[in-house]
Amino acid sequence: MPTEILHPVERIYHIGAQGKTYGSTKGICRITGKESTGIEFKKWVKNTFTDIASLKPGTIVCNQALFCFDESSEIVQANAGKDKPQRFRTYSHIIDAENNWHCCTKADKERIYNMIVNGASLVCLTDSGQKHLLFKHRNGMWQLDDLHIVPDVPTFENIHSTAMQLLELGFNQGEIISGNYPTYKLMQQYTAFKPLEAIIAKYRGKQIFKFSTWLLWTTKKQN
Repeated sequence: MPTEILHPVERIYHIGAQGKTYGSTKGICRITGKESTGIEFKKWVKNTFTDIASLKPGTIVCNQALFCFDESSEIVQANAGKDKPQRFRTYSHIIDAENNWHCCTKADKERIYNMIVNGASLVCLTDSGQKHLLFKHRNGMWQLDDLHIVPDVPTFENIHSTAMQLLELGFNQGEIISGNYPTYKLMQQYTAFKPLEAIIAKYRGKQIFKFSTWLLWTTKKQN
């Protein structure tokens, strides 16, 4: 028999939800498209929900999906090391190579980077922390907000390490992403800058460039 392909919300739920349930209504889930139990969709959905087009036919939202929409989760609180219940959507969510689930913020970019290059199997990153993203995640892809890209670790590492070297030279993240560098900085660092910019210039504007440069972090104050 073929192995069942789990929806991303099911994967997170099975790893970390500790069997938490929100409802017992049976039906087809509008998130996973599978028969399950949860809450009737009409009772759950709000007028502010704008992603109807991303849903599947069905009548309920299953418990696995509801866990990943939770706005006051003690489990996310514990995962993230916070002192009060947390919104699931506030965090980037990673499943690492050992099948551990991590709730991360922008302060964890170095940790996220290391998990990605070491084989993370689910990468769903949020910039604003305001959108529900995981229910739209595509298995086998890397996600940054509504951007989905095919994983390419060597290219990711190349762009990222090159951009990190530019940060160390004193250029900031915005300058690296846009390619608009102040003349005074170029005059100060041109010899070291030129070969590094030549490497990343060919990727600028591509999706993997946006993904890779979002994950930059600084260890010193940039000008």
